[in-house]
Order: sequence, then structure tokens, then C-alpha cells
Amino acid sequence: MDYRELAAKQHGFLLHNQLTEEEYNEAVETGFIITPPLDDDQALMEYVHYTELTMLPEYGGIADKYYQEWLITFPTIPPEERQPTPYFAGRRALDMHRFLTGWSTAPLLMITPPELMPHINKKFGYTYVMNENISPDDWVLVNDIPLENIIPAMRKYYEYADMDDFEGCVDIAFGAYHRGYSWDEIAWAVEPAAGVWYSPKTGKQPTNGKELLEVFFEEYTPAPRRIEQEDNPPGM
Repeated sequence: MDYRELAAKQHGFLLHNQLTEEEYNEAVETGFIITPPLDDDQALMEYVHYTELTMLPEYGGIADKYYQEWLITFPTIPPEERQPTPYFAGRRALDMHRFLTGWSTAPLLMITPPELMPHINKKFGYTYVMNENISPDDWVLVNDIPLENIIPAMRKYYEYADMDDFEGCVDIAFGAYHRGYSWDEIAWAVEPAAGVWYSPKTGKQPTNGKELLEVFFEEYTPAPRRIEQEDNPPGM
């Protein structure tokens, strides 16, 4: 595949090892490979080439930023060689599923097949979790980015909830309900945070996810269910 076509498939980006030396020189001479104007982006050129496609109006959205992050978590492994695929999990997956995760201390997780562990980008701030049995049922593609499914991503997120996260945790739980998940599924997802808060009515601390949801219901009433479309809005 021509490197221009390859960049078009990759939100405008190219990994260094996706170009021969001759192709790289040609891409620079023709202006296809560029230096981005922002210093933060220039620092990331250590891992990935920016091209003129990244400057087009249809590029530059949050989905392109996250796709770039997925690329450079393994900057020496092209996407077509990432089998089984590594995928974003926990807080970052919820971000990309369009939940508001606030200032959570939950780490940025990448679930990784064992064969890719020697190639991780340790400088990029992700916590890599090895899974020897990644299956296509574990993740979904959103804007070409593999993301953990919402309910298990929520459970990982709630492991790091603290007292100050109450409203945000309620919003995420109610948001999952409005996307069609059952309260039983949501109770399983929120269970790791069961011991964080107390019931304002009884003073008791929840011991499981269903009891924690009862605390949520004491404080807030979920709006009537309206199944949201999973398609992303323009710019996502």
C-alpha cells in the first residue's frame, strides 16, 4: 500500500518503520511529512510522523488524538501486526465511549497480548496489563480505536473512586443505564466502590454494587431511559 494511502487509514499518521528511507526522503521533499506547529506535537514526532493529512479540517479531533496514542503505545509495531489487538481499558476507554471521567486517579490502561510486551512504549504514561486470552468479544472499535466494552471498563474505573468522585460516579452509572445496560450489569460494574460512601439515610456503608446503587438513588433520580446512539457525533 502506498504510504499516502496508509496515512489516510491511520488518521494522517505514519509510524517510522512504515516508510523506507527512500519513501521518507520523498515524503519530506514533497511536503507530505510535516513538522506540526505545536511544541507538544513536535515532541511526539519521536514516535510518529505527522503528515499534511493531519492538518486537514476533517482531522485533528479527539478521535485522531486517541488514535495517535494507540499508535505510539507500540511505536515499532504497525497496526496490521498487532494480533491479537491491544486495546484501551478502564478510564481511557470510558473517555472514548464519551463518558465524563473527571479528575479520577484511575490509571490509563492498555490491555496487551504477551507477544507485544517487549515492544511497549514505557515513556508514554500507560499502565500495560498483559492478557494471554484477548478475544474480539473483549473490545469494540470506535473510530478505528479498539476500546474495552463499557461495563468491564466501568468496573476498572470504580476501583479508584474516592469520596470526591460521588457525582461523577453517579453520572457514569446513570449514563450506562441510558445506553441500555441493566441495573444488574451496572451494579456489578460499580461494586469495587461499594465501601467508599455511606447512605445519608441509614448511615450504613454499602457492601455490594446493588447497595451502592441504592445510595445513588437516595441522592439522585435517574431520568427515564432514552437509548443513546452508539455512533459518535461529528468530530469525535
